[in-house]
Amino acid sequence: MTLAAGGALFVAMSNPAAAAEENNKGVPSGAPSSGTCITEITGATGCFQPYGDVIYIKDTSLDGYSVYVKWQNEIRNSSGTWHSYRSGKCTSDRGKGDWAKCDKDFYEASSTNALGGKGSRIKLTACVASIGDDECATSSWLSNNG
Repeated sequence: MTLAAGGALFVAMSNPAAAAEENNKGVPSGAPSSGTCITEITGATGCFQPYGDVIYIKDTSLDGYSVYVKWQNEIRNSSGTWHSYRSGKCTSDRGKGDWAKCDKDFYEASSTNALGGKGSRIKLTACVASIGDDECATSSWLSNNG
């Protein structure tokens, strides 16, 4: 722990996996030019475009509910073991047929990361926010070879 000027207390984090969840409201966009989309859920489509590390969400239903993509990012340490590194949510309340995107910055699968290893992967869960329940579909792990 460190005491900064003005009396603010900061806690030094030795574990990069302890980062807080990142929540972003997606900005209006067109459809992704490339990447992997999961379409198993009625009402929402979520996509990841490795080049540029962009997460997309599209509302595909006139049900009046907003949509979002939850994402997880894992990186490998120098021994080759996967570890949770970052996670978050990209939301959209734009309505049926509209795309929204959240720009992120992940380690590339081929670059040395914060844990001293190489390897970065993303998992997406596309969801429709409904009253008292979330309806979701999850992708397999996607390598970040952007």
